[in-house]
Amino acid sequence: MATERRALEAGERTEMAGGRVTVETVELGGVVVKRIAHAPGWRWSEHSSPEVGEPRCPRRHVGVIVRGRMHVEAADGSAFEVAEGDVVVIEPGHDAWTVGDESSVLIEFAGEGSA
Repeated sequence: MATERRALEAGERTEMAGGRVTVETVELGGVVVKRIAHAPGWRWSEHSSPEVGEPRCPRRHVGVIVRGRMHVEAADGSAFEVAEGDVVVIEPGHDAWTVGDESSVLIEFAGEGSA
């Protein structure tokens, strides 16, 4: 198998939630890698829910926070905050929002076909 390299900037770029969320996606070696940037003031239930049509995020996220902070609240009311350097698994059915004046950025990894 050959070693591969690909810049996130070379992949697909999508803006969502009125430009408050930017997603850069590449597939490499059977793994989908995304850089998901959430602008200051973004909240799933306020900005992404109307676009997706779900009251809470229906996706599972596995990755690492590389910038900023995010508050995550599960449907059962449990909550936690993640910050730069934290490795996370966020299960479906959550609300989340950016904390502070800096964008929160998640590098997300998923198996092939889960883009």
